[in-house]
Amino acid sequence: MKRTLILVRAWEGGTSRDFEVTGQNAKALLALVAAGPRGITSLECGTWAFRLAAYCHILRHDYGLAVRTEREEHPGGWHGRHVLETPVEILAVETDTEAAA
Repeated sequence: MKRTLILVRAWEGGTSRDFEVTGQNAKALLALVAAGPRGITSLECGTWAFRLAAYCHILRHDYGLAVRTEREEHPGGWHGRHVLETPVEILAVETDTEAAA
């Protein structure tokens, strides 16, 4: 199983802070950064982000990032589009293979 680790620099109020994000949360953050102001939906990340809203929740609450969720209506219901609002810089990306437990 591949595991992703990223080193991130977040900019808030003119100051920066560095931290690491791992696993699916890291993949979600990379997707949010790549999407920019367009944001992402779970359907757009459907091959790996089965719990995108949960990953965004963790990025908000555990890492202090501002991730906006917009409600998009469609026939039959609605879905959330997640947009990263905190300016971040990806400093390093590491992917390794860990042994299955």
